[in-house]
Amino acid sequence: MNLKITLAGDLGSGKSTVSDIIVARTGAEYHATGLIARRVAEEHNIDVLEINKYMETHPELDREIDDGLVALSDIDKMMVIDSRMAWHFVKGNFSVYMTTELETSATRIFLAGRAQEKYASVEEAMVKIKEREASEKKRYKEKYGVDRMDLFNYSLVIDTTKATPDEICDCILSCADMWCIDNNFRACYISPLRLNYPADNLDIEKISEYSRCIELGKTVPKIKVFEHEGSFYVAEGAESAVAYSLCDSTFVPCELVKGTPDGTEYVKMKDSL
Repeated sequence: MNLKITLAGDLGSGKSTVSDIIVARTGAEYHATGLIARRVAEEHNIDVLEINKYMETHPELDREIDDGLVALSDIDKMMVIDSRMAWHFVKGNFSVYMTTELETSATRIFLAGRAQEKYASVEEAMVKIKEREASEKKRYKEKYGVDRMDLFNYSLVIDTTKATPDEICDCILSCADMWCIDNNFRACYISPLRLNYPADNLDIEKISEYSRCIELGKTVPKIKVFEHEGSFYVAEGAESAVAYSLCDSTFVPCELVKGTPDGTEYVKMKDSL
């Protein structure tokens, strides 16, 4: 069975753009929930702009879209599937979650000026994004019993806040190769400027040493991070994280762990440099 890459993520995280690049590079077949929804709308003679509202009283159409995702499992082709729930429905997929800082997401969506996503300001877009994501989280939890925003559901979590679409594509395809060798592969790449690290007890000498190691392509102590309400916090390896930031790295390779801030004082990387 050919590789199937599923892309979920935050609103405005660049899923469509990255999908196009992966398809262009690999020749993969492209699928998206939006395309399936359009097909269902055509078959039922419904205006595609009204399909979400229509589904509120016709849940059988939602199931039809879900079944369309399930059916992709048995097609022997390489695919890129842009969908919030494909990670759940498509068997044996390499699941990717694309995360983006809220202000960046809102700015992208505001500037895009899509017909169904027009806002008066970036601030308004931020409020509406949070409302929509909370609503979707509740809906999927009630309907499927899963939390689509639980990052532990995915093989790769990648932060698109700072990275270019090509850099994101490079990372996804490289990690997909490793996942094909070992389906237990998990990875997390976060923008260094997005990380929050403990404010006290940083070892300046270690930061300098680790910066030199990174510049020389050598390994540094592992960085463990946890996500809380859309922000990422360093649980272990703060000196390594700061070193990556000083080296102006696009990504910090992290291990995702469970955690909460628990009253610890944290400093945001981009605010401290």
